[in-house]
Amino acid sequence: MAVGRKSKAQAGEAKDGLSAQPDGSVRWTKGMREALARFNDRACGHCGGLLSTERSLSDSLDFYRRHRAGFYPPRAARLRMLEMHGAAAAELFFEPSPHKEAVTDLLAIHDEAVVRFFVSQVKQIDCKNALTRQAARWPLFVLRELLSANPARHQAGAALVLELLAANPEWQKPLEASCDDAQRKTLARLQEDDSEGVTEAAPETWPALLRRPPWNNRQALPVVPMLDLAPQHEPAVLHWADLRPPQFVQATQDAAESADWLAQEVRIARERSDALMTGFAQRQPAAPDEVRDGDALRKALWMLGVHAGCVEAVASGRKIGPDDFGTPPAEAWTVSEYLWQLPAALAAGVLMHGPTMPLYVGDAARIRPMLRHFGTALLPALPRYLKQGSRAMFELASVIEWDPLAGWIAKGFHTNRWVRADAAGWLARYPDTAARGLVPAALGEPGAAHEAARAALRWLHEEGHAEAVRRQAAAYGPQAAAAVAQLLAIAPEELLPDTLPALPRTLPLAALPRLVLDGTGHALPQACVPDVLMAMMLGRADAPYPGLPALLDTLAPDSLARFGRALLAWWIGNGRPSKERWMFALQGRLGDDETARQLYGLLRQWRAALDRVRAYDAMAMLGEIGSDAALMHLAELARQTRYDDLRSRADRMLGEVAEQRGLSLDQLADRTVPDLGLDARARLVLDFGPRSFEVRMDDHFQPVVHDARGKPLKALPKPGANDEPGKAATATAQLRDLRKLAKTVAATQVKRLEAAMCAQRRWSVDEFMPFFANHPVLRVFSRPLVWGVFGASKRLEGTFRLTAEGELADLHDDPVKLPGTARIGLPHPLELVALDPSLPAAWAAVLADYEVMQPFEQLSRQTFVPDDALRTRRDLPHWAGRQVSNAGLMGLETRGWVREVGEGGMVDSFNKAVPGGRRIRVQLDEGWFVQDSPDGKALQTVTSVALDGPEKSVGTMGDLPPVVFSEVERDLQRVIRDAA
Repeated sequence: MAVGRKSKAQAGEAKDGLSAQPDGSVRWTKGMREALARFNDRACGHCGGLLSTERSLSDSLDFYRRHRAGFYPPRAARLRMLEMHGAAAAELFFEPSPHKEAVTDLLAIHDEAVVRFFVSQVKQIDCKNALTRQAARWPLFVLRELLSANPARHQAGAALVLELLAANPEWQKPLEASCDDAQRKTLARLQEDDSEGVTEAAPETWPALLRRPPWNNRQALPVVPMLDLAPQHEPAVLHWADLRPPQFVQATQDAAESADWLAQEVRIARERSDALMTGFAQRQPAAPDEVRDGDALRKALWMLGVHAGCVEAVASGRKIGPDDFGTPPAEAWTVSEYLWQLPAALAAGVLMHGPTMPLYVGDAARIRPMLRHFGTALLPALPRYLKQGSRAMFELASVIEWDPLAGWIAKGFHTNRWVRADAAGWLARYPDTAARGLVPAALGEPGAAHEAARAALRWLHEEGHAEAVRRQAAAYGPQAAAAVAQLLAIAPEELLPDTLPALPRTLPLAALPRLVLDGTGHALPQACVPDVLMAMMLGRADAPYPGLPALLDTLAPDSLARFGRALLAWWIGNGRPSKERWMFALQGRLGDDETARQLYGLLRQWRAALDRVRAYDAMAMLGEIGSDAALMHLAELARQTRYDDLRSRADRMLGEVAEQRGLSLDQLADRTVPDLGLDARARLVLDFGPRSFEVRMDDHFQPVVHDARGKPLKALPKPGANDEPGKAATATAQLRDLRKLAKTVAATQVKRLEAAMCAQRRWSVDEFMPFFANHPVLRVFSRPLVWGVFGASKRLEGTFRLTAEGELADLHDDPVKLPGTARIGLPHPLELVALDPSLPAAWAAVLADYEVMQPFEQLSRQTFVPDDALRTRRDLPHWAGRQVSNAGLMGLETRGWVREVGEGGMVDSFNKAVPGGRRIRVQLDEGWFVQDSPDGKALQTVTSVALDGPEKSVGTMGDLPPVVFSEVERDLQRVIRDAA
């Protein structure tokens, strides 16, 4: 059995220091031993062999792989192999994307092959963390293995090398000395400074915040004296008249019924409590005789956990305390019901000193009727059950005007973005109460409550409640009044937390993109980067550090966006640590079009993984970026049908923007197509200084680089000795970003144009010319399509195309002049045939002569017309009984179909909206459970395809517009299999 001696191995590693290497031992952990003990070696039913039979390594591995399906648990079987053959059996643990359990076992195997496996899987966060732990044991060996993989700079292996060296700079020189030529070359490439040739900004040109960062000289900052103040209190008041009924009450009761909704809650809760007291002796046979024979008060006290020997004394008026309680005999979910049998003061004492009631009593819906019934006497017990993460709690708090509540409100205001608005509402509603409750903490000992109180007082002062703050501070005496005045006079950027946040040790500052001053083009020195990051860390997503906006305004937006994306990549690559969430939260402020593209991809991944909160945050950042590309991605989310929550949020965000601009959502989408920096001819100049290159977009919207003579190049040349390094680096990054964005924009706009054709959208001439014909991006996609002129009757009257020169030409290449009153659209093949049956073929020949390929099927599109038998039916019987794959069904969602969840949580139908408030529904025989990830190859049986909607207006297939029927039939033809 290959079990390494811990003491000897550790001693050897300590002796070798940085040069330590894996010794081939296995360090068995307690968890591994326990898992191994559960292994049950059973003979194979076919060959009779046992895994534990002594064999050579190769024979054992062969036996294991042939019988692995029969071993249970599988981890124990692998560990048995490890016990028999030592580290040589490690390959059994080498699986793509290993689970944490397998990673833990591999960390116990000190073998070179394990390190190399982790290197191959370094993009998995668990494997990356494992390599970090191995690097603590064998620093140079792990780094050399990472370098031997020759990773690109954007890959996880490269990031880990830079992070390890950033956290341990003393490893740099020994690593360089121990590397071979290839590894040394890779290290130099990864650490290469992209900003070579960039001029550094002189100190006098730095932003003011960076010239004198307040956190670097805290002794010079104003100091607010600390005072030990006894809190002052005014009687509490409950403002029940202002509390709105819950949504379910508003939805189920009319105004007269909901007028006394609070009284109804109290009555129902009291009746529920009384019902529990009925038949008490039968329900609680274990109760002492004096309790069973006592009144409701004594029974309730015993059920709430009061010792039997203390019940009588407490019921007779003795003050209740913690020592009076044991374990309540009542079930946890009913224990709070017995509070209704107590007088107010005693109920408050039980809540304050008795066992915590974790179920329901912490629910605002349970506390609300209690507070309404018992009144302010219950308030002293309330803080024990308040939940910071519950908006319902803050809604309940909105009616409570009580000084001690101010600290809890201030904490939510200062630290919890989800309830910040509710907390701010309480502060603004009760400014005197808030100030009176916060002054002692704001002037007291440093800590979380101290910082929250200061933030809330300053907010009150800034939001028009300065007089209330001064009045309540004066009530604590002249010293307190002077101290609060001094606190409020401090510049916002000089008010720092008691403990400053620390930068992550593994963040490679030297590898971050250089920050460039806007206007001058000069870069901030690397020494300024920690201060820039400090300004970012000091704020929150909804309340940035006050000095940050002015700092960001001085920096070039493109350099700031690259800097932000590097932070985002580090955050994601390190498992999205919550402590460093600011790196993600700032993307909306720092980002540009490329950031929007990345956020769009990330939010879809997160939503698919049910990480809704992070996906919603990314959506909000798209809105904050607000560029045409960001709005384009929001429009894509509004068009998708898989996630209703994303669609509704995107609709709401776009609706707000459209309303501000006085546009419809479709008009907004037309006006927010990003130009990607291209000129009117869809070209871009890349400046290297002495020479320049031109990028032209081909018919597939791929950028092609041309030299000064117009000759196409395979790639952008590397900067030469005479080129300006700064300009060349900027141009290279510009082309790289263009390639990424072009792919996304192309896919989005092609889908949008095809949807516009199917929906028969029309544009005025004043819209068509600037937003299609002359737009740098859309003109590329408009050229291969046939456009139509529609008259007042909404019928197609003529056709034209857009030439490479941007001119309008008809079928015979004659110029076309659009009438001012015309409506322009993409005619569907059915509309072309209706005008002239020969038009599709004629236009196809013209486009073929110019070697133009359409971005989607327009002229060659398959069309369908219902026959006479179908026109009078509501269903399409030819689809019933046929099969469709899950992948095909999910593909329908890209064409406007929506999945439906039926009984039992099964996705059992898909529908598509059609005119008249109706829909076409594909009903499935079985479907899949809504929370499952369905196998794309699995087949479903179609039971029916039929029109659905209001009975009086559902109509028949003959009532559908021809284009709508054709597109529905085409969608189904593409996914449903032919009949057997």
